[in-house]
Amino acid sequence: MYLRALFILAFWLILNSSLWAADTFFSAYLKVRGEYNDNVTFTYYNPEEDFLSITSPSLFFNYKSERFSWYSRAGLDIYDYMDLDRLDTVNQHYEIKTDYQWRDRWRFSGQAYVIKDTTLESELQETGIVRFREDRRRYYFSLGVTHLLTELTQLNFNFVKSRTEYDWQYNVDYDYSSASLSFQRRLRNRRDVLMSRFYYTNIDSDTSKVDNYGFLLGWQRFLSETSGFTAFAGVRYTSVDYFLYYRRLVVDPRFWPPFRVILEKRKQTDEEWSYLADISFHKKGERSTYRLGLNNDLSYSSFGEAVDRTRIYGRFSYKLRPRWSFLFSAGYYLTSSKGRVYEEDNIFYYLRPSLKYLLTERWSLELAYSYSDYRDKVRDHEYDRHQIWMVLTFEFGKPPALGFAP
Repeated sequence: MYLRALFILAFWLILNSSLWAADTFFSAYLKVRGEYNDNVTFTYYNPEEDFLSITSPSLFFNYKSERFSWYSRAGLDIYDYMDLDRLDTVNQHYEIKTDYQWRDRWRFSGQAYVIKDTTLESELQETGIVRFREDRRRYYFSLGVTHLLTELTQLNFNFVKSRTEYDWQYNVDYDYSSASLSFQRRLRNRRDVLMSRFYYTNIDSDTSKVDNYGFLLGWQRFLSETSGFTAFAGVRYTSVDYFLYYRRLVVDPRFWPPFRVILEKRKQTDEEWSYLADISFHKKGERSTYRLGLNNDLSYSSFGEAVDRTRIYGRFSYKLRPRWSFLFSAGYYLTSSKGRVYEEDNIFYYLRPSLKYLLTERWSLELAYSYSDYRDKVRDHEYDRHQIWMVLTFEFGKPPALGFAP
């Protein structure tokens, strides 16, 4: 329904006579990756190793005029395992982004996507929690409105609606809704921006219902044309209603002995205050680029429980020669929950160096290695994973739109 609404809106805007002066083009890229993985399902018990290939074609359609832009992508990730063919799968990604400038002070934006992927990599990246490798589907829709109050101040409103569905019966499908209002003020020195943001989030599933309120204050500083930092800090109040089942012994004279066990559904409410943080620093030089960040926020596990998540990350690239580049990325996650459904207290980190060679301006060859380690402190399990891969990337047509780059 959300995708249909966005399509109708976009076509109405395209047909508007004031939008015909535009740039329209198609582009595509293809990635072919060969990989060795010594723990393909990232498990503690009986880890399995295998070789696999991942073929990733993507198509882009971009439309841009003075007032309206449309960016769309359709992509696949085709996984083919040499021995463990039960793991063969095809991930799918379909996405649309639109942006419309109305008069001088109003801007409207929209985004919608449908993704079919697997819980292992997607949940690990989002929450820092390792889950059984099962198929997942996510349907996402968002709308944004920006109003320029003055030359230096603006007001932003954003609304997000999504649904996540899992194939495994013990995972919990859930609906996510969020609304936020933010204020932004650029100082007259043009280097500092002060921000404030209030948001409300609701997560609803058969296991729990989350009401989450947050308020943040932010500061963005441009240190130079190529470097700067952004810092947000605030508090959140979270109320979670858990719907749990308990076994209860009751008297029933129809049986002998005259007792039986029934399942009883009860509601249990948890409330808490916690802090929020989102800090990042970036710098781009003639040969090197790096970004560092820290984020602390509330997440939601596939078992239907609110989870506190802290993530520290870094990315670095250095151009060794005109065609050679060295890249390095790392991440460190801390996750914990109260354990009303499934207790979490985990540490996950990864280290990922790679070497990239430009075959042409837009074709490249990359050799990469990744080490990942996961520690489950509740169940006293620790296990790791080594991955080595080589990937060929071919880009065709004009470069993909910002936000869709491979």
